[in-house]
Amino acid sequence: MKWHQPIMRQGLSIASSLWFFTNLGFWLVLLIAISPLRAVPFSAFQRQIITPLAHTFYRLAVRINSFWMRQVVGIELVIEGEVPAHPNPIVISNHQSWFDIPLVQDVISARGPILQFLIKRELIWVPIIGWICLVLKFPRLKRSGSADARAYDLAAINNAANELESRLGALFIFAEGTRFTSEKSATQVSPYPGLLQPKIGGFSAIVEQAPPETPIIDITISYAAGSAHFWRCLHGGTPSVRIKVDVFQASEVTDVANWLDQRWRAKSDWLQAQAPRN
Repeated sequence: MKWHQPIMRQGLSIASSLWFFTNLGFWLVLLIAISPLRAVPFSAFQRQIITPLAHTFYRLAVRINSFWMRQVVGIELVIEGEVPAHPNPIVISNHQSWFDIPLVQDVISARGPILQFLIKRELIWVPIIGWICLVLKFPRLKRSGSADARAYDLAAINNAANELESRLGALFIFAEGTRFTSEKSATQVSPYPGLLQPKIGGFSAIVEQAPPETPIIDITISYAAGSAHFWRCLHGGTPSVRIKVDVFQASEVTDVANWLDQRWRAKSDWLQAQAPRN
């Protein structure tokens, strides 16, 4: 009856995608419902009622998706290290798959601060996911490569960093800027096996604006036990995902380029150590 297995896997991927998007859609409706209250001109009302309520919706959505991922799909998350309790950390991660996002949310936001993504502006047109980012006012970037776009992006990043203390949430950035592929790595001639070269500009702007005691949570995700492909992850194509958490303080980052180089070399070494031995 082995012919049943591919059908069952595809069926679970379909069920998982429906679960994820239905769950997010439900909380999106509630977020939209309370959005008009953000126009109420009382900062205490916003700070004490509306923002905590919106963040509670976010965390509940994360917990429900994490429940499905762990208990139904059966993915085991093996986490090395601990996440500090802090309302406004900076979070960086390597990027291999769209599945990275629910994984990082599980690690950071299930019971901690929500993740504020630095998103491409076009993402707001993606149904449900993009609309949630729009309703929660996540910083939007152009990332087109032109001089005007770079200036726009830097201003958006600076604004997000300036609000780090006043606006609760973890400021999250994929420092590589795009998902890893072997082709992209070869094009870049990346010196970090398994990783693309990290972009310095955005992270540098965030660290420079952050209070010295701000935690920098560096997350490394390994799909070595299976595939990083999003659709396959939805049916358990990677039965075990290993996640390494390293924590630093903004005050430790005195030379951003050198710090990122050291971190990416350490990440690359750890990722290679997770590769299965023949």
